[in-house]
Amino acid sequence: MRRASLLILVAAGLAATVPALAKKKEPLPYRPTTPTIFALPLSLAIAGFDADGDTRVTRAEYDAGVIREWTRADTDRDGALGAIEHGAWAERTLGSPGALPSLLDLDHDGDDRIGREEFTRYFAQRFAALDKDRDGVLTRSELISLRVDPSMLGKPGAPGVPPGGQGGTVPPQGTPPRQ
Repeated sequence: MRRASLLILVAAGLAATVPALAKKKEPLPYRPTTPTIFALPLSLAIAGFDADGDTRVTRAEYDAGVIREWTRADTDRDGALGAIEHGAWAERTLGSPGALPSLLDLDHDGDDRIGREEFTRYFAQRFAALDKDRDGVLTRSELISLRVDPSMLGKPGAPGVPPGGQGGTVPPQGTPPRQ
């Protein structure tokens, strides 16, 4: 009996000390996931062309939005945008003076000024490039872009890699269209 009591006492003592000896796991620091779907600044501006709030931008809404942006950008009303006007427009509308489209993207004739025709031609080309299903309407899915995290290439779960993580090919990486 004495031996059974001693065994119970030792077992109870061990049970109480084992959890105290176990190391607590420190929580990992917060690290946000790398986004895979994003919208370029110009796409956000284009989404703002949606006049009736149906989350779709028709060609008529798009063209009206382009003219509004031209009028907003041409602050001195001389019919052309210089570098300062373009930078101010890009900062106000796109969020940064360095956001695309740049002055070089818009200045087709290379005179360091953007005429209304150059501005509207660029936007007409963008509409054609974004309207993937060629229905004359830009949907939100046509305004977003997909980006593959380069650090994931070749790892399980990455494009072209089967769930086991062995083999697979990485899809060709082209440069996304500039917006």
